[in-house]
Amino acid sequence: MIITREIDYAIRILRRLQDGELTPTPEICKRENLPIHFVYRILKKLDNADIVDIARGKDGGAKLSGDLDSITMYDLVSALGERRYVSACTKPGYDCEYRRAHDGKCGVHEKLETMQDALDDMLKSKTMHEMISNE
Repeated sequence: MIITREIDYAIRILRRLQDGELTPTPEICKRENLPIHFVYRILKKLDNADIVDIARGKDGGAKLSGDLDSITMYDLVSALGERRYVSACTKPGYDCEYRRAHDGKCGVHEKLETMQDALDDMLKSKTMHEMISNE
């Protein structure tokens, strides 16, 4: 599965934060029907990726770091450490015995790589604004 529960929750978190205002975590959870322990973990990853800013303390919460038009689905998936590959052989650095034995050539690998490129391109083409907008 490409869109995991964590990615789904992250999209819903960004939907709640789209107004750019600092929003308390419990409010995010209530409005988006999300379990608080997952939201804290996801917010930390989004903060580390500079997608959101977290303010701690009594008046704390989270807000967007930038514009949802500049964040793609690919960025979100990568920020959560959820990068998916169509096959192990499409992962960077994968050592394929078959390709090694055949001068780096494999028709299956080439087709899988084309599929991987198409998936990555699709994720890069969708901004978070497009994903959460009702337009």
